[in-house]
Amino acid sequence: MKKFLASSLSFMLFSVFLSSCRQSKSFDTFNSMNTYMTVQVFSSNANKGEKACSAVKEEILNLERILSTTIEESDVYKINHSSLKATLAHKPVQELLDFSSIMYGKTQGLFNPALYPLIREWGFTSEEYKIPEQKRIDQLLLLTDFSKISMLPSESAEMPVSVFAEEGMQIDFGAIAKGYAADMAVKVLAEHGIKSALLDLGGNIQALGKKPDGSLWTVGVKCPWDTEKVACALKIESKAVVTSGGYERFFTGEDGKTYIHIFDPRSGRPAESDLDSVTIVCPKGIYADALSTSLFVMGRNAALDFWKSLGDFDFILITKEREILYSKGLSSYIKLIFPFEKVTLVED
Repeated sequence: MKKFLASSLSFMLFSVFLSSCRQSKSFDTFNSMNTYMTVQVFSSNANKGEKACSAVKEEILNLERILSTTIEESDVYKINHSSLKATLAHKPVQELLDFSSIMYGKTQGLFNPALYPLIREWGFTSEEYKIPEQKRIDQLLLLTDFSKISMLPSESAEMPVSVFAEEGMQIDFGAIAKGYAADMAVKVLAEHGIKSALLDLGGNIQALGKKPDGSLWTVGVKCPWDTEKVACALKIESKAVVTSGGYERFFTGEDGKTYIHIFDPRSGRPAESDLDSVTIVCPKGIYADALSTSLFVMGRNAALDFWKSLGDFDFILITKEREILYSKGLSSYIKLIFPFEKVTLVED
């Protein structure tokens, strides 16, 4: 009898184990925020996964309708084009402005969502590229003090804040919108009972949990000199992996110089960094997004100093001299693929 009970119990446990391993994969692709996005979800049944994928897609598309600089009905567009002193805005704008204010202070202004007038002047919004006169750059720099953008509570439950911006100032959340969208997507997936998922939002990677078999996700970091190849691979669990680099969006001016889409708020010009790419690894997509841009503008040495002062994220820096530097937290999870000239593990 005891043997029978033991056998029955073993069979039941084995059946539960098999059931837990039989994860259905749901997959969706769509365009949003001017990029291509993919969502992979693993769940106990296909219907559950498909509902979760649809909910993620709707969440991101809704965020685009609020945060876009070009959709005329969006909050951001109205803020940027309003003749009024204040513009009502939804909660995502409130959260992004609050977060941006914190990062603006932490980075001493190197993270700045108020650079839109300059970005537009250089032609990065229309792909009609040009090198503005220095006098024009200086004029527009006067409109990029993010500290002059403020909020007050409104009486609207749907649009809880009024945003105030000085005349001529414009905002653009492009540097953090995808990271924020990834965080909101993870929240939606959790609400649908999903414990295993991988999102690629235009190159912003966000992992939820582990793979269905219990192993870590493997993601690649592009080689800046050949984006068809991988510089290194990372093993991650419930982390965001976000890379910034000037190798995907740039133009060559009449002076023969290359101008990239990442701007230095101090000069009002495309950043001239000794880094070719910066990858940030941390739990929150919005934080990784903001840091990858900021550290790129800082350059190698300042980026290392910044990390040492905080230490709440991991990084991979790839320099123009073909050196790769990575933080100690990644030492057990990184595999180098490109033959770098120099490899540096940063421990403190």
